[in-house]
Amino acid sequence: MKKTTIIALLAITLFSCKKEEKIENTAQKPQVSATPATNSEASSTEINWDDIPDLQDIGNFPFITAPDGLKIANEKDGVSEFFDYETMENYNGNSINSTEGKLGILVFEGAEGKDFNQKLFDKSVYDYLDKIGAKKLYKGDFPEDENQRAKLEKNSWTGKHRTSGLLRESDAPFAVYAFKNNGKKYIVNIQSNSAQGSVFIMELKDFVQTIKKYSAEQMKIDIDKTGKAILHINFDTDKATLQPDGQKITAEIFALLQANPNLKLSIEGHTDNSGTVAKNQKLSLDRAHTVMYDLAAKGIDIKRLKATGFGSEKPLKENNTEANKAENRRVELVKI
Repeated sequence: MKKTTIIALLAITLFSCKKEEKIENTAQKPQVSATPATNSEASSTEINWDDIPDLQDIGNFPFITAPDGLKIANEKDGVSEFFDYETMENYNGNSINSTEGKLGILVFEGAEGKDFNQKLFDKSVYDYLDKIGAKKLYKGDFPEDENQRAKLEKNSWTGKHRTSGLLRESDAPFAVYAFKNNGKKYIVNIQSNSAQGSVFIMELKDFVQTIKKYSAEQMKIDIDKTGKAILHINFDTDKATLQPDGQKITAEIFALLQANPNLKLSIEGHTDNSGTVAKNQKLSLDRAHTVMYDLAAKGIDIKRLKATGFGSEKPLKENNTEANKAENRRVELVKI
């Protein structure tokens, strides 16, 4: 009986230990959960503009002036640099939202021979935006995520006087605010260091395509007047393949040549300055050839045509905005 009792006690003890171990393991399971979402997955990249305040009596764009002791460098119409259409990346602490519209850059420096005062800039600008009721979306350092950092560093714009943008450097935190005014939406990025303060304010607006169909009749008018017609023909990105609306333009060129049998044309391709010089020159030539061979396939004698490419050598406008770059990507028909 004594031996049987000892065996029973051992069985009970082992069962109790296994039960306690099972309970302990079960309690630990929530702590060994799946990998948490990264910052970029934590929330939507869209700004909920229903939650953004609509401010009144705050003046006109760019809404911010220089406080005593500071000035706006190269100031014209309240800004240091202005772009009628640009894009901007905006960090909200978790994710990045891309916006587009007109952009004003205000670069603050010391006034009346004084050095720039970073504390004065920060106190003045942040207190002002808080006072008028703009919503603060973020204030702090650059995110740790390298992909997000790289995206924020795309906030760099070259204007008439300087290149400005968000800088990834120590002791240079930044902030993002948003507000509405008179039916329009605004987003503001602010950053300062010991040398200067910068405000990037964007009035959001969608890009509006203003390029219209270019008829054979209008091409003839332009060629008679200036010796050439400037066409914005749509090709696939970084390729010489005509898009459907581009094919409609080559049909108008065909009509022009059919109606004017003595007309001979040099088809000249042009790009913006994105990419290398060699790549742009080849792309522009390939696109000119595409137009030429398309016309020949339609029945135009190829002896009336020649093709050449200039890459980005002959811009119509400075390549400092997306709108200007779109103007520079073109095909010109030059009378021979």
